[in-house]
Amino acid sequence: MKQFLLICSLVFSTFLLAEQSKGVNEMSPKVLLGLIEKDVDDLYILDIREPDQVGHGEIFHLNLVKITRGYLEFKVEKEIADKKARIVIYCCTGKRGQLAAKTLQEMGYTNVYSLENGIRGWVESGFPLDTVYGEVVLKETLKK
Repeated sequence: MKQFLLICSLVFSTFLLAEQSKGVNEMSPKVLLGLIEKDVDDLYILDIREPDQVGHGEIFHLNLVKITRGYLEFKVEKEIADKKARIVIYCCTGKRGQLAAKTLQEMGYTNVYSLENGIRGWVESGFPLDTVYGEVVLKETLKK
């Protein structure tokens, strides 16, 4: 019975997330890297991870804004006043990023994207993270 309830709650949670994130545009890590390399003026990268997750590294950009998901509605307008700015949001896996993007759309931001699969997707694409040790690229280890 407990397993049945757990499965039902997981299915419901997945359905709820899908419903809440409808209409949210996703951006691939490759497209984001291209925008960063082109030094697009109106680009903001919004990191909504918790403080204990940020220590693993971040996507470097001069317009990097860090606001945890819990404070997003309270702080974002002060940090990103231009409602037409291009904003790419990332979390660890992309799920909270989609919800945050939906929230920003509801607040009147018009050019909002969630990074596809979050920072995990960025790392799996082989793109660099800015860390306390400098820029790091994580490579897959070969299985023997």
